[in-house]
Amino acid sequence: MKKSDFFWQTYLNLEKEAIEVSKYIFITDEVLINSKNGIITQSCNTQLETFSPYIADLLVRCCVQIEAISKELYFDNGGAKIRGDSSILFDEDCLKLIDIKWEIHNKIVMIVAPFFNLTKDKNCILKPLKNAHKRQGTYWEKAYQAVKHDRYSSLQKGNVKAFIHALAALYLLNLYYRNDSWLIKYDEISKIDYSLGSSLFTVKPPLADELWPVNTPIVSDSPYIAKYNENGYSRIKDIHQKEELAIKDYLLKQPELQEPAFKTKVYKMIENNELPDRLTFFKEWGKYRLNKKIPDNLPFEKRKELLINSEEWNGRIHQKNKQLTAKELTKDNIQNEIDHVGVEWGIEIFMSLKKHEWLTIALHEKIWQIQIPQ
Repeated sequence: MKKSDFFWQTYLNLEKEAIEVSKYIFITDEVLINSKNGIITQSCNTQLETFSPYIADLLVRCCVQIEAISKELYFDNGGAKIRGDSSILFDEDCLKLIDIKWEIHNKIVMIVAPFFNLTKDKNCILKPLKNAHKRQGTYWEKAYQAVKHDRYSSLQKGNVKAFIHALAALYLLNLYYRNDSWLIKYDEISKIDYSLGSSLFTVKPPLADELWPVNTPIVSDSPYIAKYNENGYSRIKDIHQKEELAIKDYLLKQPELQEPAFKTKVYKMIENNELPDRLTFFKEWGKYRLNKKIPDNLPFEKRKELLINSEEWNGRIHQKNKQLTAKELTKDNIQNEIDHVGVEWGIEIFMSLKKHEWLTIALHEKIWQIQIPQ
């Protein structure tokens, strides 16, 4: 048995006992009130505060596992102290190192068990390792230390809430220690069951909003990241580079790019932050190109003739996005139409070069790797 399987099985055993507890205690965060004739006769605080020697024992057993798995993660991830050093502290040494690497203080664990009646976000959307790298920095560790060192006087601290929070922390640490990874398609990222076999908890899916051919994953409140696998990223990068080279080669062959008037126009747009991307450049180039072919010092009828016979006017995109018909062209609107046609033609050329073949791969092939950050 792998060591990670050993820790996971121990966690699942504790989870089963938590489920067993829920058969006898109605675990809810609602205040239960009994009344008769509109008069409150009895009220019961939230059941999360319910405590017993058995629940205290579960809390201690859970936190012992937290200490053990924290130390394993510490040793596996470059901890300075050696195994067997009695000065190692699971919180200030181990969890601190883990937090530096993975920002575990920010990771969310959600309670999804249908047999828990938890209605408030603060009770079912947890950050169980927030401040866990500090001595007794969490609710569950304060309860653990109190119960461990003075069981009788501190028994009320060994309650349902402390046990659930500790179990959530243990669940999250197990995910890091298991270090699972798998390949999926893009549209499956948010659909996976991230509970990974837990009946109580799950975590959020990783974010994958950035589809551009850069393989920098987004770090979020999920313990997982989504990134292209090595082979998929290599294919995407090659296709993208070929597209960029095709665009560059095409532009270098266009005489307008060497004309002082067009260069001046582009420089001014750059200075005014009006040229944010390559598509905008193609729009301006298309408009400039068509205006050069149909200057405003020509008679209206000549401009109209040149426009309706131009390749830009008869372009594929313009036929779908036509503002005016030839009959509707007038002296007052022809300049606007020339500008519009030029822009649409620039877009058409850009899209013919920028085929986004890499995007098809990114969206539809199983090249997304879900994993714990390395």
